[in-house]
Amino acid sequence: MRRIVALLPVFSIATPLLASAQGQPPALAIPADKPYRHAPSGLVLPATLDGLPRFSADALAPDHLDEAFNFGTSNSSEDITVFVFRNVTGSVPVWFDRVARVVEHRDTYGGLTVAKPAAAFTPPGQTTASGLIASYRPAHGPYRSTAIAFFPLGPDWYVELRYSSTTIEADAIDARLRGAIDALGWPRKITAQPAAEPIADCTAPLALNGAAKAVKGENAMMSSLSAGLLASVGREAAEKTKDTPPLAPSVWCRDAATYPSLAAQGVYRPRDSSDQYLVALSDAGRGIWVSPDPITALLGKDKEGNAAVWSLTLNDVAVTTAYAGRDRLPPPDQAFAIVNSEPYASRATTWGKKHNVQVNSDSLK
Repeated sequence: MRRIVALLPVFSIATPLLASAQGQPPALAIPADKPYRHAPSGLVLPATLDGLPRFSADALAPDHLDEAFNFGTSNSSEDITVFVFRNVTGSVPVWFDRVARVVEHRDTYGGLTVAKPAAAFTPPGQTTASGLIASYRPAHGPYRSTAIAFFPLGPDWYVELRYSSTTIEADAIDARLRGAIDALGWPRKITAQPAAEPIADCTAPLALNGAAKAVKGENAMMSSLSAGLLASVGREAAEKTKDTPPLAPSVWCRDAATYPSLAAQGVYRPRDSSDQYLVALSDAGRGIWVSPDPITALLGKDKEGNAAVWSLTLNDVAVTTAYAGRDRLPPPDQAFAIVNSEPYASRATTWGKKHNVQVNSDSLK
């Protein structure tokens, strides 16, 4: 099971970002011997997968926004895990890279060597090679092989599979994982998504200039409020354009700098950019997005001479949380600290029938 990103409810003023998953996530109330349909995406999880029975189904977030399904033997000698969760940030190459790094550092494998390197593939019902897949050979322990796959299901959902085996050789598990993917129940119509390719390191560093300071005043408040409104409007636009052709893929790169406080996270950015980035939180699809403030040019400076030049938002599966704008690009470890310790400026729901935007004006005074 992957690490769970736990966010405090929307009424909290400060937002500690990550919480250890002390308790077991709530189980989905579904019969073990019946297929289960993930209603928002249309994906069907069978009662058995590659001959392995489904023995658990858990809700990692409410409203079907992040769910996990385990298939396997009672002694864990063979194990398949399927995750389906909402796409709120990043891309297939970003999250595949996070999954790979988490799997590569699992103690149970004692280190991994690549059996088949990451490669693009076309998921069932799709017309482009929008997914990525790789397989590995564990160095120690009981497992002979493990493999991972990550791909989109339309514009709104990600699907992730992991397959580990004590009996299947590393050269053969790729085919078994592909077979398991094919055996899932797929919607009849799946909106095409951009082709994927394994991520590479960025060729230039971020344009950092020391620690960033919070910008206060009227414009900072307007900027933070707009961040919430943009998140809500963006959701409405996405709902109205589900059947339109996908945009050209935004190619991402992996920031190669070392940030000691982000050992469990990753930093990514659009290729050839040096003024924006995503802190990908573990491998769970959530992240901190930092970029030039989209409305700074419209607002300019207020009467005190303040201008919110950089915006910082936390994208969760149901809520986008904005923080006070900054006077310069904050280093990624500072952005992580801000989200962990500072009060939010605004929050907007991005899922469900109600569109709520909350503003915490005290954070901007």
